[in-house]
Amino acid sequence: MYLHIVEDLKTTIIERFPEISEEEVNISSPPDLRFGDIAVPLFVLAKKLGVSFSGIGEKIIGVIRDLSYIDRAELVGGYLNLFLKRNLYARETLIEIFSKKEKYGSVGLGKEKKALIEHTSINPNASPHVGRARNAMIGDSLSRLLKFEGYDTEVHYYVNDMGRQIGLLVLIADELEGLDFNGILDAYVKANRRAEEDEEFAKRGYDLLAKMEEGDEETRKKFYRVTELCLQGQLEVLKRLGVEYNCFDRESSFLHSEELEKVLNVLREKGALFVDEEGRLTVDLSKLGYSQEEGRYFVLRRANGSSMYGYRDLAYTIYKGKRGSDVNLIVLGEDHKLYAQQLELILKSAGYSSPECVFYSYILLKEGKMSTRQGNVVLLSDFLDKASELALQKVKQQCVELSENEQKLIAEKIAVSAIRFAVLKVSPTKNVVFDYDSALSFEGDTGPYLQYGCARIKSILRKYGKDIGDEIGEDFSIKTDDEWIVVRRLSEFPEVVVNSLVQRNPAIVANYALELVRRFTTFYHNCPVLQAEEEALKYSRLQLCKATLQTLENALSLLGIPVLERM
Repeated sequence: MYLHIVEDLKTTIIERFPEISEEEVNISSPPDLRFGDIAVPLFVLAKKLGVSFSGIGEKIIGVIRDLSYIDRAELVGGYLNLFLKRNLYARETLIEIFSKKEKYGSVGLGKEKKALIEHTSINPNASPHVGRARNAMIGDSLSRLLKFEGYDTEVHYYVNDMGRQIGLLVLIADELEGLDFNGILDAYVKANRRAEEDEEFAKRGYDLLAKMEEGDEETRKKFYRVTELCLQGQLEVLKRLGVEYNCFDRESSFLHSEELEKVLNVLREKGALFVDEEGRLTVDLSKLGYSQEEGRYFVLRRANGSSMYGYRDLAYTIYKGKRGSDVNLIVLGEDHKLYAQQLELILKSAGYSSPECVFYSYILLKEGKMSTRQGNVVLLSDFLDKASELALQKVKQQCVELSENEQKLIAEKIAVSAIRFAVLKVSPTKNVVFDYDSALSFEGDTGPYLQYGCARIKSILRKYGKDIGDEIGEDFSIKTDDEWIVVRRLSEFPEVVVNSLVQRNPAIVANYALELVRRFTTFYHNCPVLQAEEEALKYSRLQLCKATLQTLENALSLLGIPVLERM
């Protein structure tokens, strides 16, 4: 409803004043109800038309006077503040919510379009830690947003089964026998330290990579066994967070590519391909327009002929680009910015496009950045276990009538909400400082707080004991500012979804959901629902509760946070 009104206002103003462009009509919501529901800044418009604020304001008032949803307009300084007809606006908002239900909030940006997103792609050498899980959670939420907006979406996981770390694990494959998945982390840390101290051991790892590329069947089987063990273990952990994929692409599948040969030929023609003093096949990016010294050289193959990660990644990027998607995304840590720039420059030189990168900053421990190689990590599985354990203590106190299995299921869902919201509420470009106490709190700016908000609404609707219909009657009414504030926030959800997807930022949805729960809590405390003085008012408020629940469920679904019947 809000988006429709904004677009309607813009269109009406531009049709009356064709000298004004769409970008110059900035419409927003004032922070205080005293200043109306919609504000039209007049500064740019007055300057463009060469008239005073009051002059352009009065002209706009004359144009929009007949719009059905405008109650009144006020000129305050350089702003035109518009007040909406509350009952009409509220009815139209709830009608839209009840008619679209689980699709409310979607404006169909992706109708008849395809999207491809690659995310997570953890090196298969250990259980994922909380830091790496940020990639998965951002990627999963973006995938949900794409699907919600109607995109035919492919979610890709790039299985890194060719790297040095896998070679080291294959070298100690005999020691891995009998180890559970979590034990592989310790094994990798030990193997990495040994490689740093023993050059011969490290060289044997590189030799294994060369044999893998040469097609040695026995080596291939060893690599596959180790990586498949790690991959399935990782997917089980990620599944606990609700993260899933529908396309798995193995790095070893991109050792040979006709398309990549075309790229190499172009690089040769441009004089950008050479063999360095160490015998490695290298790209001189300065020949392609790269102007800095740092990152100037991009190594494709080692002296022993084995390919570097970047070589295979070029082939993989070409493969994804040829799948014909309208949106092509990849989620990467901010430390990959230079690498992504190098890949894009090489591919662009040969006429290939690159995916749009969504970069994210680190999750930090109080001690600093996590490191798998050093073993300084908080494992995601351990975090979920601890969060579930703490949640179970509360669930047992508040849901004594439920079976032990039901209590454990609820506790697990609370744990998921704790970690997902703690990460997703922060913009990807900002660091998340990881702290157990704050993330696991069941009050404040947390996932469990959002779940509790939904559970409270469900409890209200259960206590009413009757069906609450979708039809909005003529006696539906909004009596208080607290009700009106909730309605306004509900109506803004489609705009929030669009902004979140366009900006590739799930935090916009996360913080919207948090504010909506807060606004609803204020309404619930100040406005009696089941004890309302009139039956018509009670039913109006119950329908407002139902509409809020639907909107919250839709928002939390985009964040991958499960909704609970009770807490």
